[in-house]
Amino acid sequence: MKTLWNQIKFQKDLYLTGGLVMLGMYLFGMILHDFLLMGDDEVTGVLCMGSFMAIIAVITMMLFFVGIHMVQIFNYAVAMGQTRKRVFPAYMVATFVTFGLLEILLKVLNVLEVWRLGLMFPGLDIENFIEPVLHIPYLLAFALVGTAFSVLLGAAISRFGKAAFWVWWVIIMAVCIGGPRVGAYLVTYYSDSRLTAAIMRVIDFVAAHVEAIGAVAVIAVTVLFTGVAYLMVRRQQVNV
Repeated sequence: MKTLWNQIKFQKDLYLTGGLVMLGMYLFGMILHDFLLMGDDEVTGVLCMGSFMAIIAVITMMLFFVGIHMVQIFNYAVAMGQTRKRVFPAYMVATFVTFGLLEILLKVLNVLEVWRLGLMFPGLDIENFIEPVLHIPYLLAFALVGTAFSVLLGAAISRFGKAAFWVWWVIIMAVCIGGPRVGAYLVTYYSDSRLTAAIMRVIDFVAAHVEAIGAVAVIAVTVLFTGVAYLMVRRQQVNV
């Protein structure tokens, strides 16, 4: 418990900084939303833009900053004489707590934004398109996968140095830039192909069993990422 409490204290700057970044993105999204509506005289509905921007902040933290933060915290704890077998699970639980706190903040911000939109734009439909993912099962799944992925990224950076970070950056950019283009290409040139038909059948099957498949996928990804991360750090030399 002492090791866990120390890890939670070590992460206080992470969730405090993450909370401030979320609030900043949240306010930016709301200001941008209201600014865009100023010149529209035919508004029929409003969006929870602030909450959406806050989600982007949390995902960005998961993809980059938490993993980098692990390198410093983990190395420091091991260098101070704590064993990897105690630090690793304690760090994972502390990271899970960090994601949980940020998700609670996200839920509160979303409720406040819906309330604000109802006051400022009475009579208009409120499109709270992120509300379905703010239920407890989805938040727990996101926190689990986020924790496992952050630990894996941190372990990769600790093992391979900055090269691991830049490889991950290239993968993210390739998916963001190339993914839509590949999808559009398949739709345009292979809309009637067997490959496209097979992909659509898989998508339809997943959509019909999304909860069961999602639960299995979350458990599998969490176990896989955690196991690989521990194999990387169990004998890794630490540098402080």
